[in-house]
Amino acid sequence: MPQQTANEALYDAMVRHQTYLMRFSGYVRNRVNAILDRSEQAIADTIRGRLADSNGLTTPQEVRRMEALLRAIDGLRDKAWDGASEELAKHLEELAYQEPIVLQGMFATVAPAVVNTVLPTTRLLKAIALSRPFEGRILKDWAATMQAEDLRRMHAAIQTGMVAGESSAAIARRVVGTNALAGTDGVTQMTRRQVEAITRTAVNHIANSARDAFMQENADLVLSEVYVATLDARTTPICKALDGKTFPQGQGPRPPQHFNCRSLRVAVLDGEVLSGRPFKASTTKQLLREYTDANGLERVTTRDALPRGTKGAFDAFARKRVRELTGRVPASTSYNEWLKRQTREFQEDTLGVTKAKLFREGGLSLDKFVTANGHELTLADLAKRHADAFRAAGLDPDTFI
Repeated sequence: MPQQTANEALYDAMVRHQTYLMRFSGYVRNRVNAILDRSEQAIADTIRGRLADSNGLTTPQEVRRMEALLRAIDGLRDKAWDGASEELAKHLEELAYQEPIVLQGMFATVAPAVVNTVLPTTRLLKAIALSRPFEGRILKDWAATMQAEDLRRMHAAIQTGMVAGESSAAIARRVVGTNALAGTDGVTQMTRRQVEAITRTAVNHIANSARDAFMQENADLVLSEVYVATLDARTTPICKALDGKTFPQGQGPRPPQHFNCRSLRVAVLDGEVLSGRPFKASTTKQLLREYTDANGLERVTTRDALPRGTKGAFDAFARKRVRELTGRVPASTSYNEWLKRQTREFQEDTLGVTKAKLFREGGLSLDKFVTANGHELTLADLAKRHADAFRAAGLDPDTFI
């Protein structure tokens, strides 16, 4: 097999890293939604308590009662939104600081020489996270917009229920949903979906902007950039059209191109700067640690310190291990096809153990793991829809329902 070039290795490393960013956006979304969710029991209790003997909006007294209730709901939810907004900003600011460090590590790993790179300033990275707009607004304004729309939906649900003469319990269910359906049948579910869309878009915006800042600081190493879409069935027409196109560094369209955009721009290193120099991989210590542990040898930090007669075996191991971690992904390859070629560990880290087994052995493609609007299906949902795939993978679907 021909030796992988620096640009091939960088391409694959950045595509692989993008999958972890998607998982990170899910983590942040869950943290934000958890803070909002904790306020919903108090909101439901307040509605039931204050409207216990309500007869609808038939008198001025009932109107005043509703207005007082709305103010109380606002107080409870505003406090939750303060915490949620702070949580969102904290994680996204940290992402802006860390992303150039990750890219610096990739450059050092794939380059066939030791390269000196410069990190963007902390001030610039903070501005990227907090002060640079995406989809027309900065992060603080998006949080305020979500909060306002969340309260508006709850107000409307309460008013609608009171006008219809519903019981206090029915109005509470209208707002926060039922326990049986995990709150998905209430209007607050729309807020959870909005948090998901804004978080995913913000993560991709900040990651791409921080990487762009790093590449501008190191423009002497970067020849151009390739637009790379997330290659699956949910890719939008605009990203499909841009996928694989090459642009001068810092020029041309940049992700996110739309809400929930998962695309990125991959750097193309200047061969004139990097060619013809001895290879020094920064992952040598990691490879040595894995090799010595697997073979019961004493740990060493340099290849020269390996016992006599093991250096050739280590070199073969290292070449194989690097190929496992950084296989080439052509632009025409779908994410589904690419994931099939990854290691079992990577598949399980990406999908979870059971879904990875369904993917490998049950014949389920990635589009089967989500609904038409992109929401991830639970194992129970999958077992109901694809019982045969569970059996093909050696799993009993009944145990998941």
